[in-house]
Amino acid sequence: MVKKTDVKHVDETLKELNTHGTFELPLDIYDDNCEIFHSIYTHWHEEMEIIYIEKGSGILRINTQTFRIQEGDFALINKEMVHSLKSDLKNILYFKSLVFDLNMLSGIAGDLCQEKLVHLLVNNQADFVHIIKTNDTRYESIHGIFLNIIESYQSREDFYYIKLKGLLFLLFYELAIGSYILPSSQNDSKKLSSIKTVLYYIDSHYQEELSVTELASMVHYSEYYFMKVFKQYTGKTVISYINHLRLEKSKHLLFHSELSITEIALEVGFHNTSYFIRKFQEENGITPQKLRKNCAIS
Repeated sequence: MVKKTDVKHVDETLKELNTHGTFELPLDIYDDNCEIFHSIYTHWHEEMEIIYIEKGSGILRINTQTFRIQEGDFALINKEMVHSLKSDLKNILYFKSLVFDLNMLSGIAGDLCQEKLVHLLVNNQADFVHIIKTNDTRYESIHGIFLNIIESYQSREDFYYIKLKGLLFLLFYELAIGSYILPSSQNDSKKLSSIKTVLYYIDSHYQEELSVTELASMVHYSEYYFMKVFKQYTGKTVISYINHLRLEKSKHLLFHSELSITEIALEVGFHNTSYFIRKFQEENGITPQKLRKNCAIS
């Protein structure tokens, strides 16, 4: 989970570098929202993530799939999956996120849990039904266990780590019996690796002139095929994605610098101030000047 205040916490493949939990207990819980930064940047990590939508609605992308999510939904994101989250402008997302290393559930070779569940998940040989809705048959049980995990983690009573591991196994039992865990479909690892490389390059060079030709050549794709694969994994055209990233980066400068609007536009890669203001208002429903003023007042 990339925190909204993080400016650079990914590596050259857009892998998140934040540490989740500790070596002894590789698990963490985040309370987050998309109130100002309307999206969580496209990223991936070694840990599994479970997101619970407390309020609002928006769009979640996991690899090439797009899901509309709303209050009460759970999202299941296996390790190494490229994902992003975007809030609806008038229905801001508030959510809790559980991020944990699946290896904390590992057992000895031959152990049934290890062979029939953990090994498959750790090695990406199993996939998930990614969204759990409030009317699903196992929803109440899953919801109750999830809240119990949060309460246990936050209260940290004696031997809470034993309870946490037990609750995680109980959660996976509900997911398995509810048929939310599926045999993994074959995916094109080369395409996924290529997209990670390009996303990192864009994130590192968004202030510069970027072209489809340049990005496609980096991964040895034709422009047509590159644009097709890029949209499959991001849900956006190349230009739309770059503009969106630049607009999100501009918010940090609006709140944490005294640069003028023109200077901010140039700093994030827009060479026309009017175009920057127009795209900012289209995406955020407010001009950059008004957003800066509103935040200063609050």
